[in-house]
Formats: sequence, C-alpha cells, structure tokens
Amino acid sequence: MMYDATGQRIFRHDLVMFEKTTGAEHDRGLVVSLGKTDIIVVLVDGTEVEKKPCDLTVVDRSFLCPGMAVASVSDCGGQPGVITGVATKLDLVQLDGTDDRPRVVATGVSPAEVWPVRELTRGDYVVSGMWLGRVVEVSVDVDVLFNDGTAVCRVTNAGDNKLRVVSKKSYWNRHKDGFYPGDGVAGDASVLKASRWIKGHWKPSHGEGIVAKVELGGVLVYWATSLQNASSPLPPAYHPNHRNLTFFCPGGTDLRWSWCVSARCYFRSRSPARAPKKKHRTNNNGILIRMAKVKRADRRLTEVKWPMAVANTRTTVNVLWQDGTRQLGVPSASLLGLPLRSQKDFFPGHRVVTKVLSPTPTIADVTNATSRVGVIKSLSSKDQTVCLSWITAAPGEVVDTVMSTYDLARSSDHSFSYGDMVVSLRPRVLSASGNEESNKANNDLAWVGHIADLCDAQYIHVKWGDGTMSKVLLHEIAIVKPRSVVVILREMGDWVSDDEGEDDAFHKKAQGDMPRHRPAPTDNTIGKVCNIFLAVIRTLSGMVVQGKMYMLSKSMASTSSRAEPAMAENIIQTCPHWFEAAAASALASHDAGGDDVVHFKHFDVVQSPRDHHYLDTNEQGGCGGRKWLKRVQKEWKILETSLHDTIYVRGFEDRMDLLRAAMVGASGTPYHDGLFFFDLHLPPSYPAAPPQVKYHSFGLHANPNLYPSGTVCLSLLNTFGGKGTELWSPESSSLLQVVVSIQGLVLTAQPYYNEANYAAQAGTPEGRRNELPYCENTYLVNLHTMLYLIRRPPVGFEMFVRDHFCRRGQHVLRACEAYLHEGCPVGTLDGEAIATETSKDRSCSVGFKLALANVVPRLVEAFTEIGARTSNEVDRM
Repeated sequence: MMYDATGQRIFRHDLVMFEKTTGAEHDRGLVVSLGKTDIIVVLVDGTEVEKKPCDLTVVDRSFLCPGMAVASVSDCGGQPGVITGVATKLDLVQLDGTDDRPRVVATGVSPAEVWPVRELTRGDYVVSGMWLGRVVEVSVDVDVLFNDGTAVCRVTNAGDNKLRVVSKKSYWNRHKDGFYPGDGVAGDASVLKASRWIKGHWKPSHGEGIVAKVELGGVLVYWATSLQNASSPLPPAYHPNHRNLTFFCPGGTDLRWSWCVSARCYFRSRSPARAPKKKHRTNNNGILIRMAKVKRADRRLTEVKWPMAVANTRTTVNVLWQDGTRQLGVPSASLLGLPLRSQKDFFPGHRVVTKVLSPTPTIADVTNATSRVGVIKSLSSKDQTVCLSWITAAPGEVVDTVMSTYDLARSSDHSFSYGDMVVSLRPRVLSASGNEESNKANNDLAWVGHIADLCDAQYIHVKWGDGTMSKVLLHEIAIVKPRSVVVILREMGDWVSDDEGEDDAFHKKAQGDMPRHRPAPTDNTIGKVCNIFLAVIRTLSGMVVQGKMYMLSKSMASTSSRAEPAMAENIIQTCPHWFEAAAASALASHDAGGDDVVHFKHFDVVQSPRDHHYLDTNEQGGCGGRKWLKRVQKEWKILETSLHDTIYVRGFEDRMDLLRAAMVGASGTPYHDGLFFFDLHLPPSYPAAPPQVKYHSFGLHANPNLYPSGTVCLSLLNTFGGKGTELWSPESSSLLQVVVSIQGLVLTAQPYYNEANYAAQAGTPEGRRNELPYCENTYLVNLHTMLYLIRRPPVGFEMFVRDHFCRRGQHVLRACEAYLHEGCPVGTLDGEAIATETSKDRSCSVGFKLALANVVPRLVEAFTEIGARTSNEVDRM
C-alpha cells in the first residue's frame, strides 16, 4: 500500500495534486501505476511522470460508481456505506500540439455536454431499438494529413498495426486504436499506398503525417437482452452500423466512468449555429470569385481539429450508510473504495432470508427460509445486528425485528443491489410532463436503467436511461448481470480476437442430504467396552494389512530395476522454508488437543470407504506403474512416522490412489476443537502432478481457501497462484507437506487474511474492522460442521468422530459459555477453553452472541446423544 502526504491511501485512477517543478505547467495528474517505491502519473497532455507518494495529495476519485462499497477516509475502521449516486464536473483545456500552456476552455462542465473522440470503446453498453448489447470489439479509421494538407488518406482498421505514433507519445497511445487528432504517425509504404486517398495521391515522400480525424470504423456487439415482447424477436447484427447505436451508461444518463484527467473530448453540439451567407464578390467581367477559393476551402476541410482534454475532475457522491443514514454530495476524495467480501456484506434495502445450517432443521426453519423475505432497514457494523422488515404473505403487512447478521443470507431470488442494470419487462408509460418531442428523442433508453434505491419494502426505485425515475415491482424488471468482455469473446468463438489488457477499461466497475437417524446413545460402560472391542479388531486388521504391504514391497523391490523417485529422507530434507513455517505454526498452536485419541492410529492402511469422493474415478492408482507404487509406499512411510498429533490419515490397500485425512482444529483459532476431513486422490501422473484434494464441506464456507463445493485453494495443489517453492515440486513436495500446509496455512487464527490480496490489510483499521466478524462467522460454521459430522461421520472415522466429541464436547460448550457470558473474542481461549490475556483486548459482537445462543441447544442435544459430559456446562449457561 502507498499513502499520500496526508496519510491517505493512494489507489489506481486517483486524481492527485503535486507541487510544480521549475518550468512545469501541470500540477495534477491521474495515477495509472503503483510501483514498489514510485507512482506513475499521467498529466493532462498524456505524458507520464514518476512521483514519490509523499509528494502527492489525493484530490478526486472519479472512478467511484453506484453500487460500490465505501468507507470514510477519516474513519477507515468505521461502518461501510454504498454509493447510490454520482455527479462529476469537468474542467477542459484546449490542446494545440505546441509547448504553450494549454488554454482553459470551460470549467464545471457536465459529462453530458461532451463526447469522447472515439464515440464507443470496448466494454460500452449500447441500445439498438429494443435490444441491449455490449461492445466487445471496435475498429477505428484514421485520416492522416500530409505536407500542408494537400494530401489526405484514410487508413481503415488503423489499430491492426497499420500505423504507429512517432510524435511525443501519450499514455493513451499504448492502447489499441489509441490514435487522437494531432498525433504524429507513420506507416509502411504498402499500407499507405493501399489506403483510400481522400485528397491527393500517394507519394514516396508521404512517410509521416498528422492524424486529422479519428472515426469509428466498426463495432462487434454482444446482444445481451431485449425488451419483452419486442417487435423484433431477433437481435440486430453482431456488426451493426455504429451510427444506429445509442450509448447507455448503467450508472446514469450520459455519464462515462472513463472521464478522467487527460481524456480527450469534443463538445456534444449536434447542430452548431450557422454563419450567415456571404454575398460573393465578382471581378470586372462579373465572374464569381469563388473558384479561386477552392484550394483554400479544401485545405480548411482537412485541418486538424484538435480535441479538448480534461484537466481536472470534481466528483461528489451520495452515500447510504449501513446505519440507514444518507449523505448527499460527499466529496469523492473523502471516501475509500472497499471490495465486497461476500454475500455477507449487507446494506439497507438488501433482501435477506434466514439461514438453514442445521443438519436436522425443523419444519418451521425450512418454511421461514423459503417463504419469508426481509428488507434490511439498518445495520450495526459494530454489533453485527440488523433491523429488518419481513415481507409476509398479507399485502402490505411488515413485521419489524432485530436479528444477527450471522443468521441471515442474501435471498437468491433477490440477488440485486444498488447500481445494478435492469430492463423493463412491460411497456412503460412516460410521465405526463414530458412533451412528445422529448419522449420521441429518449424512446430508445426508456426501458433500460439502473437501481437507484432499494429501501422501499414493496417497490424498487429505478432510474431509466431517459432520465426519468419510477417505482416498479420485482416481476416488472429483469436484472442484467455484467459479464467480462474476455468471457464473452471466448463464448462467441475463435473468429474474434481476444485483445488482452483492455478488458473493461474504467468500466469494471449445499447443503448435503438430510442425515440418517442415529441410534439412541447406549450406557457409557457399554460404549467403553465397544470401543475396546473395536480397537482390538482394528489392531488385528492393521497387522494383516501391514503384512500384506510388507510382502508387496519385498516383491516389488526384487523385480524393479528402474531409477527410484526421491527418497523419503530427501523429500523431508528439501522442504521449502514456508513448509517449515507452516509446520511450526501448526505445532505451536496445537497445545490444546486434550488426551490422545485412544486406539486410533495417526496413520493406517484399511479398505477403501464407500463414500470417498474419488472412489468412482476411472484413473486407478495401479495405472501409474511400479515407479508410482514405490513412490506411494514411500509417502505412506513418511506419513506413518512424521504426522503431527492432530492429523490422522488413512491409506487404502485396495485403492492405493486414494487417501483420507482428518485434522483437529487448533486452539487459538476459530477452528478450535473442530474436525476437518479431506479426500485425496493420487493421479497416475503423480508425483509429476500434485494430488487432488476435496474437502468435506457439507455446503458450508469454512475458509477462503475451502469452498462450499469442497475445492481446496492452495498453491501447493496448483489451485491457487504462487511461485517458486510455493508450488508443487515432484522432487521435494510430499503428501505430508499437503496435510501440514492445510492445517498450518489454511486453518489459521485469522482466516480473513487468507482472502486474495487481503494480507496487506493486516494491522490497518480496515483489517481490524473485518477480521473479528470474519472469525465469528467462521466459528459458527465450525459448530455447524460439528453437528453434520456427528450425524454423518465419514466412513472409517465413525468411532474417531464420536470419541473426539465425547472428550472435547465439554470444552466446546465451555468455549461457548466464555463467548456468551464473558464476551471473549473468538480464538483467544486456551486449550481448556479458559480466557487468556488476549481475551480482554476486545469483545465479541452482540450479533455473534445471538447466533451462538441459537446453535448451543443443538450442540447440547448432539453431544448428549453420543454420551459426552455436558451437564456442568449446560448448568452454567
């Protein structure tokens, strides 16, 4: 992160101010690149300069748009808000290609009064009749003026490397089709000779010229949606005439997010005032003196029409804060843009439903989750509570209540937000105040718009493309979700080129099945006898399996003469530094495992379970050959001797390509006392390719790296970005590294910082605001995972799960008591669930206590069923 002279964080596309150096004419520019120590700033004329962050001051943020989450610069750790409206004013100067100071043309100009040099750019939305589309490709035609204007040629598709800028290049010349009037350009003789000559003809001396005019040559449009019951059922052509397209900005009428310092434009005037006709003079013979002016007139037609440039922007926004208050006309530089972390980021007006996370939900739980939709009225970011109104079946009836944010989720049937683009599903009746002429002019944009307000419990407020505002019901509109231009091009096929680097420039804006019923718990004495009996059986079967594996290894050793893969000792000795750190972290945090799990080995080889995720894969382990088998045996040996006390792994004699791992959550983390299961598959290409890993998620999101789908995001598995030793290495990486990395690098004390690019927030007010609620939600997911595991334990680990929660159930309830009654922050208790010194630093939220109070009775019931001691903890709660 970089900070300006006032201590404010600097973002890309910020407008910054700095002191003029000797001879300089500019004192502000647009941030286009953030380096390690320097910042690249683009000046009004497009030139780039390097500046130190301490020499800059952020003065405007014109990239803010409706729907963006923001926080106040003066209170970065305070409540977030959402932008509901944006207004920008432009100061314009005239560029003339000289080194003179740019001449001020106008100040405080509305973006609606100007038009960019290129009418449409990649990523723009356009309307044609009753169809809405997105521009995915553009081409430009460039008129090049030579000599004194006596020769002009038109180069079509100039962006296809036909022309190159030879004058002082601006930042915008880097982009494809980045040509502007006044640029000095050159082209190969073959290109210029084959071009259309508007005036004069090609000569060998015509090597370099000046761009006189830039026109849109053609566009490729992806048609996204149309007005329902449109007169034309078929979309327009993918290559339409661009003159028949109307630009539409989702954020507001005639507003472009690309308006920034150094952007080039012209005034929008469509019908300039005509000068009165002059009377022609005649000579003595009465002949009109008009032909003598032809050459001069032609020359004027090809003079360069220099564009204006944006020298300054002043942007203000309207903000709706989480507590329901509104601020109008807030200076953009006083706000920080925030990434929306997930569906848990609520704002007033969002439609929500109650979560159903329990493995045994009641009929009332399911009914409420499917039929009741609430509208958030306000939210306390500190307490993690919301005030909402339930929309019930009775017309107009609402019920106000206060709930925990952790018990709510965004409604999948109402997954829209501020600034979302919408289209009307029924013909709109324009307001009576609009006259016929204005209605006709705005007809094309009367059915597309964006969501302006959601706080009305019954209606959605939409601002339409023609500038009007109306209230609509949900069934009267359709939400248009933005899609990446790159994705659209990929779907459209290989017949269009994918130009990387320009995508959306400045426009970027299961649960498992119901569980089986468990039998009633037996007497504790009977349970202990059963445990001993089963332990003896497991020990005997383990001896048999080990004997089989010994015979297999002896047989293979005598028949194989191939070069062996990395030895077990080498695999351990060549572990990268990050693995050692992860292992140390995992060991240091596991002081609270309690008594060892009796009679359950940390590593064993058994028969494959019927519920293994990769059981039905066609890639059987034996297909890897003897070399593959030897490597797997060595991996097993490492696991047998080197596993941590809180990691348990099972290999399978009938399916050597499969493994199952269980981990105990560490104290000092929101995963404490929980169990986490992973299914592993070794492909035939192993160890050239890393193992495949699937997490038993039960549809819950336990960590940024553990998806509800079961995907495990980790550099070591090549499922997440990384470099060097972070990636899988056939020579040095091992299964031991995989399981230790998951425990030490994924199941951490602060999982919030596992989110992509969030590590930089550590120690900042923004990080402190988000890390605590993230931990609280993670712990609630941990508790619900416990309930699922008790009722649906993975095959082969049934007694392990039962024994673990029989021993640790009282500690789980003791921790819940500390959170509920003492207000200890999640993850600050020791191994016996006793508060520590760090427990006094902060307090858990009210919303967390409300959600925890709802799940504790289910925990008590589940622990009681398996025979765990819970009476003392229940009495205290």
